Amino acid sequence: MSEWTDRDDRQRVARAEYEHIMCAPAPAPVSAYIDGGVIGFVFAEMWRRGVLTPRDRRWITLACVGMADAPVPMETHCYAALKSNEVTKEEIDEFLLFFGTQAGWPKGSSMLTYIMAAFAKIAEEDGETLTFARFVPWADPVADGVRRARGEAAYAAVHGAAPAPPRTSFQAVGDLDYLYGEIWSRDEYLTPRDRRLVAISCSAALGIDAEMTDQLESALRSGDLTFDELQEVVMHIAVYLGWIVARRLDHLLVAAAKNTGTDS
Repeated sequence: MSEWTDRDDRQRVARAEYEHIMCAPAPAPVSAYIDGGVIGFVFAEMWRRGVLTPRDRRWITLACVGMADAPVPMETHCYAALKSNEVTKEEIDEFLLFFGTQAGWPKGSSMLTYIMAAFAKIAEEDGETLTFARFVPWADPVADGVRRARGEAAYAAVHGAAPAPPRTSFQAVGDLDYLYGEIWSRDEYLTPRDRRLVAISCSAALGIDAEMTDQLESALRSGDLTFDELQEVVMHIAVYLGWIVARRLDHLLVAAAKNTGTDS
């Protein structure tokens, strides 16, 4: 980037950005991985690219490290998201519930451990009593028909089209009733945009083309994310899930933008 005068200047900026994002001292450049990867590219360039907000990037990162089931990144990024005040306890708790539906409860339980540890660490640093998130309780039970109608309405809002009639228990109870009717419809702490960032990241990690395409096209049709913003999502995912994963997602994004007429 032209803003840098020399390598030392770039490293100075990169280390400052690391400390700003991670709320911790930058690591010493003891290896090529740290020097040219973590510090040189991830924090000197990728986190500073703009287009997405820092909060957007937090959700992508948390989803990616959770999908990777990577202990140290989960620990450090849960802490940094909260310590930075870019994410509240309530928001990260709601993120975790949604993440559990995308990744499964076992991966969600792993991340819960690090979220709770971050709550405790920050409370200790701040000299405060440990408190937990003020979460929105699970939806009150309603008649089956009401639950299904709520799920169908939420599905249509997310995807821009009515769902096909369910043919299996999963399509009916798992997808429409629970995922859409009781999770996607929760709007207290996460926006639809937030949930899309998490869903796209998780689908990319799993590498299922149909799911990635569905998430990308829905995000574009709804206007929750633009083509330019989704290009940045791909860049960010490349760092946290790898270039091979991002290359496939990028290919599908180009096709999704063409299919939805949003590629200009």
